[in-house]
Amino acid sequence: MGLFKKLKELAGSPDKELMVNGLLGRGQVVGLEQTNVSTGEDASAAPVCILTVDVMLDNTPAYRAQCRQAIPMMALSQLASGQAVVAVRVDPQDQSKIALDLGTEPPTVTATGTGASAADVLAKGAAVRGVIVQTEPLGMKNKEGVDIHAFVLTVMADGEAPRQVKVGNPVPPEAVPLLFPGSNVPAKVLAEEPDGVVIDWKAALAEFTKK
Repeated sequence: MGLFKKLKELAGSPDKELMVNGLLGRGQVVGLEQTNVSTGEDASAAPVCILTVDVMLDNTPAYRAQCRQAIPMMALSQLASGQAVVAVRVDPQDQSKIALDLGTEPPTVTATGTGASAADVLAKGAAVRGVIVQTEPLGMKNKEGVDIHAFVLTVMADGEAPRQVKVGNPVPPEAVPLLFPGSNVPAKVLAEEPDGVVIDWKAALAEFTKK
């Protein structure tokens, strides 16, 4: 790395080529550490921060990366919340090199799952009940094009104490009306992946229709 490029990096300036030609991805800022360096003065000051980001690209497993970047004061508190979702630019030759693109809307990406597929869990898993505590769209789709939502679920199984899990599940459009706190839905889970709970939307809609 040339001296000039290194100085720009220390000053928190994203690489121009990366910002123009980098892959556009979706990132959740999970950590922010301010350094003792900043750019600009007074109201326009932008502290240089070390950001830890969970990066999501189309058809690529999510991964964690870091970047050093100057962040405008007006965006600092939001990015420090641990929940901020942003657009990121990713070096296609080295995906560990990223930069936040705060001027672009975070894209919707197609997820690549890890572990057993939802279909496998529904076919082979043990029946449990899940009570929705919290849910929100992730801005991601599965390979079938169905929107994926994040869930906090209270899981109840016969003979076991209730427990909470955080999962991502695809939600077909017809099941969206069931996404409310307290909604009690049938689900399946594999013994070898106890946190990989999958909601059985077909069964849930059938229950609702019977009622």
